[in-house]
Amino acid sequence: MFERVRAAAWTAICVTLCAGCGVREVERPPQARHAVLVSVDALAARHVGAYGHSADTTPHLDALAAEGALFASAYTQQLWTLTSHLTMMTGLTPQVLGAGHERPAREDLVTLAQHLKRAGFTTAAYVGAQGYMNARFGLGRGFETYVTRSANKPLDNRAAFKWLRVQARRARSDPEHRFFLFLHYYDVHSDAGTQVPYDSPYRQRFMPEGVQWQHPGDTAVLGRLRRSGEVDDEDRQALHALYDGGIFFVDKRAIGPIVELLEEEGLAEETLLAVTSDHGDELFEHGNISHQQPYDEGARVPLVMRGPGVPAGLRVEALAGLVDLMPSMLSLLGFSPPANIQGRDLAPLLRGGPPVRDAVFVDGIMAGYRHYRSAAVVDTAVGRYAWIGRVEAPPGESPRRFRHEPPAELYELRTDPGQTRDLAAERPDLAAVLERRILDWYAESEARLAGLGTVEREKILSDEDHERLRALGYSE
Repeated sequence: MFERVRAAAWTAICVTLCAGCGVREVERPPQARHAVLVSVDALAARHVGAYGHSADTTPHLDALAAEGALFASAYTQQLWTLTSHLTMMTGLTPQVLGAGHERPAREDLVTLAQHLKRAGFTTAAYVGAQGYMNARFGLGRGFETYVTRSANKPLDNRAAFKWLRVQARRARSDPEHRFFLFLHYYDVHSDAGTQVPYDSPYRQRFMPEGVQWQHPGDTAVLGRLRRSGEVDDEDRQALHALYDGGIFFVDKRAIGPIVELLEEEGLAEETLLAVTSDHGDELFEHGNISHQQPYDEGARVPLVMRGPGVPAGLRVEALAGLVDLMPSMLSLLGFSPPANIQGRDLAPLLRGGPPVRDAVFVDGIMAGYRHYRSAAVVDTAVGRYAWIGRVEAPPGESPRRFRHEPPAELYELRTDPGQTRDLAAERPDLAAVLERRILDWYAESEARLAGLGTVEREKILSDEDHERLRALGYSE
């Protein structure tokens, strides 16, 4: 079991009041000295063992969850690698970020790395693909080191682990030294550069007996299958097995070694380790592939934390969003989260506090790229419901006025986690309430954006960048 030496030290801290007023002990939650944030691109929560998946895809992540806290109901705010990671780093929603297909995030937004660097942390990021993880979109802000590798190269931790060992040596010799490391892995994402969607050395490990993938080609073959409508049960089983193999690869080659290295270097007891994803992936559960629809398979992501201030074996059922990650990490590192963000501090939930939100939202309006349906997941007096519908904002209006273009879908997630029974026709009153909630959320983001003012930004993608994106399976 993961032991916390620093936790015991913090528990002993007390505050002595004025003479004659008595002495009162005030327990303070332990605070982490360092932080490591890991993002496994395209990892759906439902394919993680600790989240109930039947296949043994994530033994190391499952062990990490047992030593820390698992957020069972964490959702992305957009099904897009770029804006989802920016949301993680800023505590702001996609409409406020201002980032788009060829536009960086606003310059006046402050990232987690910037906050920590200003506080004296040494910062570094090692990301698994250029594309939309390009530092120029704003993801590089605050990182003294920002390194990308080709998505077509095997997972390689050597540079990141070398950096981490250097930080460990510095931390042992300097009690004031602190660091923040961001690690991003693209290897679970379907790769347009291979001949098997979801390619990995373990692609046969989870394949059911007698089942095989019968459609040679790269990721583009999934689009052709979707358009043809000729996907059968064997195709689905094989595709799930290939996806699971990719997840096992990252768990074995990345998550496990990270945990082991932190232990070896004596960092585990004082490091906040958080593992999450930017979005999940669809494997024809609702007739589509990749991450284009805000159903559970695409929108619900894993979020696991371990470290000082994080109780072992805790499962948090309350709703959370990736927008909450930045303020929560700051809080667990001993800093007050900024007041001008939309994310909320999840740390009180780790101490048995009440839910910090009753709704999370998934934005389908992706600036300069795609327009998908949006979603609202809301806790109500009669259950937890997911509303899915297309939200539009007529061009040219300032401020924009968002509206829903019918139809909408409504699902009760406690009794129907697979979202197979649409209740919109049976509960139009409830559907209308959730529709109002997501429209209010868009309006709040629009008002916040208007308050920031207009900032001119140059297009940042070169022809080479566009080619990289096409190679990763993105089309314009």
